[in-house]
Formats: sequence, structure tokens, C-alpha cells
Amino acid sequence: MIASGTGISIEDLAHRLIETVAQLGVPMPRVRRRHGDLKEDEFLTLSILYQHETLIVGDIQRQLGVLPAQMSRIIRSLEDRVQPLIACRINPQDKRKIDVVLTPAGVQAHQDHQAGRVQAVAGLLSRLPEEDIDDLQRLLEKVHELIIAHV
Repeated sequence: MIASGTGISIEDLAHRLIETVAQLGVPMPRVRRRHGDLKEDEFLTLSILYQHETLIVGDIQRQLGVLPAQMSRIIRSLEDRVQPLIACRINPQDKRKIDVVLTPAGVQAHQDHQAGRVQAVAGLLSRLPEEDIDDLQRLLEKVHELIIAHV
């Protein structure tokens, strides 16, 4: 167990970071979800698709870490809306696989949902002193570089 200069172990720091990121991912302020609002798994699915042009269902499922039955429910819920957020089609290279793409409505839903989260997190960050914001920016860049180098 490696300890940092502050005496906290790297494992404890990792645990704290994961908890904080998870808390930031929860919509704020806590309000009752309205009919048609995105569930967390639905938003994460749209986020994954937003980063890629097309993915097969199995790739999305692996990235989300959900069971096949859960993935089927998520796909169905995003597809079976008045304005579908995704479109599914048979993969031309492997007819056993299904390609998933965002529709224009899906892009808009992702952007709208993300904008609400960004606004909430920005409200929290605005309470920090400028030097803490600078430190956070610097550290986020370093962590991002480590992630990119690891992938």
C-alpha cells in the first residue's frame, strides 16, 4: 500500500475519487424523474454512443458492465420513444450483431442531459477559491493523460 505525502494511501485516494465522481454523476438537485427523462444507464449508453459513430450492442454492454437482459431493456427504452434516441440495424459484416447509432433526437437528449449536469457541477466548483480550481484543472489534466496513455 503506497501512501501519498499527505499520509493517505493511494487505494484510499482512489476510493475517494471514485465515490466523488459517482456523486458528481448523480443528477443534482435531487428531483423526481419525470416521464421521459433519461435513466442513468440510458444516459451512459447515449454518452458511449456520442463518443463513437456506431457500436454493436455487445460493445456497449461491456462498457456499461451490465447483463444482456439489462442491455436489451436499455436499448428498447431508447428505441421505443415517440422520437427514438437510437436506431438499430443489422451489422453488414456479421448478421448476428446489431449496430446502434444515435439519432438526431438522441444527440439532443444527450446534450440536454449533460448540460444540466455541467451546470450543477459548475455551481459547486464556483464555490472553490481560484487557486483550488487551478489545482483541480492541473490534476485533471494529469489524470486524463494517464488514462490516455493506459488505453
